[in-house]
Amino acid sequence: MDYYGSFDGMSKIDTHIHTKYSGNSKMISVIPDCISRPERILKFADKKGIDLLAITDHDTIRGGIETEKLAPSRIIVGEEISTSEGELLGLFLNESIPPNLSPEESIERVREQGGLAIAAHPYSVICPCFKDLIYKLKVDGIEVFNAFHRDGILNRKAAEENKKIKNASLAGSDAHTERMVGNAYTLFKGNTAEDFYKAVKKKKTIPQGQVTSMGQTILWNWNTGYYIMKRSMKNIFQGQQIKKNSGLLIGSSISVIPVFPILTSFVLNRYHTKKVKKNYPWESFIFSYRGYKKKIL
Repeated sequence: MDYYGSFDGMSKIDTHIHTKYSGNSKMISVIPDCISRPERILKFADKKGIDLLAITDHDTIRGGIETEKLAPSRIIVGEEISTSEGELLGLFLNESIPPNLSPEESIERVREQGGLAIAAHPYSVICPCFKDLIYKLKVDGIEVFNAFHRDGILNRKAAEENKKIKNASLAGSDAHTERMVGNAYTLFKGNTAEDFYKAVKKKKTIPQGQVTSMGQTILWNWNTGYYIMKRSMKNIFQGQQIKKNSGLLIGSSISVIPVFPILTSFVLNRYHTKKVKKNYPWESFIFSYRGYKKKIL
């Protein structure tokens, strides 16, 4: 997408951020999805010049509530809702939406709270997503740029499809560590959460940002391993689940050896890229030339 004119008078919001309240990974249940504390998230948001933040932990609004206590005027309480067909971002929530409902019912429950329903990473190959169901669902917006998806293909496809659907276009970092906050963000006129709400409803939002760097991904892997190592060691000293925590201690101790998080990050990145090419061969061909991968829309 090409946007012309000045961005003066516009504010930045990162619409997709996780905290330590996001639970454990759905793929490996002993690994936390995110270990970021609310105060650290706010610190890095300040460094990136992000005005508002939507906290969207998996199937809970607790992270949003706890972060809102520290900066009430800057936080939108949200949730990344696990519907039966894919993940949905619910923003401006007062209560959590239970998982595994149909997308239609989840959207309706978001609307009952006066919230916004956003289709997250709609063409992801690593996260549950709606794919072409976004043509039928009555969402308020589409996440056309997710910084955590580094391939340069999936975001472009989401953006191109939304040109036909004509929903509000949003960008979010999908931050799983505080250093990722603000990698992608959405511009809107005004400076309050209410202004952002109105901008989405009027479809007057502008996605911006860059993909998460490999360095940040490596550091995320290292920090997570170090966190598990400390936690398992503490549990062993307290006599809790000695056998389980001994195994976690050994595994996490290996994972923090510098070469391990580097190798893991590159292997996972390669796996993701190959999976994108397998699932979206045509898009991989037309969107893969130099310039699409890191440049925003």
